[in-house]
Amino acid sequence: MKKLFLLAGLLFSVASYSQIEFIETTKTEIVGKIEYVYLEKIGDKAYNFYYKNLNDPIHEYVHFSFKNLDNDVEKLHQIIVKGFEENPRDPYKIKANGDVIWLKYTKVDGVVMLQIQQYVSRDPDIMTVSKLLTYEEVNKLFSK
Repeated sequence: MKKLFLLAGLLFSVASYSQIEFIETTKTEIVGKIEYVYLEKIGDKAYNFYYKNLNDPIHEYVHFSFKNLDNDVEKLHQIIVKGFEENPRDPYKIKANGDVIWLKYTKVDGVVMLQIQQYVSRDPDIMTVSKLLTYEEVNKLFSK
């Protein structure tokens, strides 16, 4: 009888402890996409900004995330557009979810272009950089 209770207890404890469980996923949608860069909306309140790192031989995608708490996606668009208008000598620095991102503007053949730069937390000695983006491409990313 003791063995039966021991066996039943063992089976119930194994059955109640599962290594695999189903996790609900949040709906995502692409807000805007251009070659090597895209903006993704996660649910109703968060965004991921992905770009291919040109400093990496395999050009893996890196990203920064932010929550749209106080219309932050619109604020980010306004900051980026302001840089195209002012063409600042020094890069703008923004902080998104703990990551520092540099928005570096350069003029190429008379056209102001943006390059996103960021140190990724898993490899803090290497700066990731995006391709050069035009004003029109930025507007396409933000669906403007």
